Amino acid sequence: MIIVNRYPFIVLFFLMMDKSFAQFPQGDKWYQNPLGFEPLKLHTSMGFIVPAAVAGTALLLTKKDSTLRDRLSIYSEMGVTFGYKYPYSTLVQNSTGVNLMMRKWMSIGSEFSTTAPFDDYNNTVGFAIRPFARFYALNKPDWKLWFEAGGGMIYFIDNFPKPTTQDNRLGTYWNGTTKYGIGTSIHLKNNMDLLFGARHLHISNGNTKGAERNPAHDSNGLFAGLSWNLKKERNGKYK
Repeated sequence: MIIVNRYPFIVLFFLMMDKSFAQFPQGDKWYQNPLGFEPLKLHTSMGFIVPAAVAGTALLLTKKDSTLRDRLSIYSEMGVTFGYKYPYSTLVQNSTGVNLMMRKWMSIGSEFSTTAPFDDYNNTVGFAIRPFARFYALNKPDWKLWFEAGGGMIYFIDNFPKPTTQDNRLGTYWNGTTKYGIGTSIHLKNNMDLLFGARHLHISNGNTKGAERNPAHDSNGLFAGLSWNLKKERNGKYK
């Protein structure tokens, strides 16, 4: 059981160590998009496919943990990421979501986010829905440490990104969005935890309208927020 429980981390470790196949997107440095190399590419649609496949396989191959209690939580967080490609867009995000523990070392969830990118060319707002999976390296009552990845869809009220002096392509209203990163939670009091961490954010339309309409966006940044655990009373109702 221990081997199965650590499987996601073992796989990610060896993929990150295998530099001979670490082909990053053109123009990216490894530290800008550390899990963007072949074949992992968590900044693309693989950022949804890989965690979904790992979570689904784990649920099929491992037994349900009957000792898990208070499995459901809700959270709200604020984050900011900074683009590392021209025009170096800054994106401010507010996200509200739910997280459900499936195993002591894994959870699944979904969030709704409002995203506001701005730079010399862009100033718009987007609305996103993103399912995700978390894999816990540490899961203690007072402290948790996890890796998270997931992807969904985002709609901007204006085309994003806009053409620039270095790239004349016009983005689209509808895009895909993926996020991956590390996070931690520290128990504060009662059923409330403090959340914070770092993540990579990618936005593009996957060439659905051709490469000439897919300038894309990549950025890195930080987030912080609060989580509330929905503890159950004896009668089965949530507090």
